[in-house]
Amino acid sequence: MKFFNDMLTGKDNLTYDAARVVGVLGAFAYIVFWCVQVAFARHFAPPEADAYGKGLSMVLLAMAGACTIKRSTEPEPSRGRDGQAK
Repeated sequence: MKFFNDMLTGKDNLTYDAARVVGVLGAFAYIVFWCVQVAFARHFAPPEADAYGKGLSMVLLAMAGACTIKRSTEPEPSRGRDGQAK
């Protein structure tokens, strides 16, 4: 569970990052929709595989771009007395 928490939160590991949450949900939905399409059509040709790869890469690229754009607005991790991040 810590892996998912770290994946969806910002620098401080406390605040959920909207760009990451929406990006992960979008990628998950994209994968599920393609799985359902393949299950019903029972066909997955090379052009469809190419389109799937390009589409998923665009979803992930958009998520990376959103995270990069808002990097400067993320809250900084809090520091303890010894200067280490909590």
